[in-house]
Amino acid sequence: MNLNIHEQLDPVFETLGLLYVSCHVETYKKGTIEDLNKFGLDGEAFYSKHLKIVDKYIHTFLKYRVLGKEADFFFGDENDSFFSVLHLLLSENTAWLNSLAEVPDEVLHEEIWKILLDMEVMQNYQLQKTSPSGSLSLADIITFLSDSPLEEGMKWKMLRLLQQPRTQIQALARIINNNLSAFEQVCQELEKPLNKLISKYVQSVQRQDDVQFIKLVEMFSDAPSVHPSLIVPLGQVMFAKHCYYGLFVDLLPVASKGHADSKDFLLLRMKALGDNSKLQILASLKVSPKYNLEIADQMGLTAATMSHHMNVLLACGMVGIEKKNGKVYYHLDSDNLRQLIADLEHFLL
Repeated sequence: MNLNIHEQLDPVFETLGLLYVSCHVETYKKGTIEDLNKFGLDGEAFYSKHLKIVDKYIHTFLKYRVLGKEADFFFGDENDSFFSVLHLLLSENTAWLNSLAEVPDEVLHEEIWKILLDMEVMQNYQLQKTSPSGSLSLADIITFLSDSPLEEGMKWKMLRLLQQPRTQIQALARIINNNLSAFEQVCQELEKPLNKLISKYVQSVQRQDDVQFIKLVEMFSDAPSVHPSLIVPLGQVMFAKHCYYGLFVDLLPVASKGHADSKDFLLLRMKALGDNSKLQILASLKVSPKYNLEIADQMGLTAATMSHHMNVLLACGMVGIEKKNGKVYYHLDSDNLRQLIADLEHFLL
């Protein structure tokens, strides 16, 4: 697969991420460590050994950032659902930062609705409702959001965004533009270690070592364009126009990174099987492929908990994915499960 591999951080994606994370520094670090623990690693040790540059990235940005009274609306919630909508909206439409006046109101509404309705938590709701359009009255928007499964705070913020999209996006664009120089200053101060990380990322993506990532790019992205990311150091983000590859993803013991003989990878898979919820998910997928919320409803789990379980099972190579009718379906990866049995025999017998 031919990828357009960018060798610089995406200024808008990173600046937006820094603006949000710098408002929740301790929560971000604690959450990262907890996620690493759930992944089967010693989160505290991993963070201390590898992610000190992320701490420096955030704290250096804090020295230079400029925030006004409008910032709390966009970045104040510890729950990042609303911010995730904004992050996607502006990262995919960077031209809006300087030419929003040229964008028709109906396009603004259309882009916001598209992102909202693509949210995983909204999938079942859409099946029961007619998808709204930009021409809805305020009363219709209120009714649609009120009946939706979104959290109450998210409903209120989405209402404000849909009611005054141009005003809200202008305010957010102002904040981003005012902080792009802060991002550039941070990159200058971290230039040496950052260049080393980006060089390793370029080599890894060029070799297409991460088979699962390549599959996801093919599945979700209209144009295979990949950027490195330091604000999402351990993640892989798929948007329609742009994909982002965390600069520390390659340190994780995951199925697609050639860790077949790794003791850490074997332990990760065994820990996954030792978790009752993950074992039940695998049993459910043995019956038939399912999408996330279908399994979540079956097991009585939240969408967030379900996503965590599926991310671990994907990393273990125990499940695969395919996209049908706009939904991501999960299925058992029988070959990798058989390989796990073979690895155990090799290790123990």
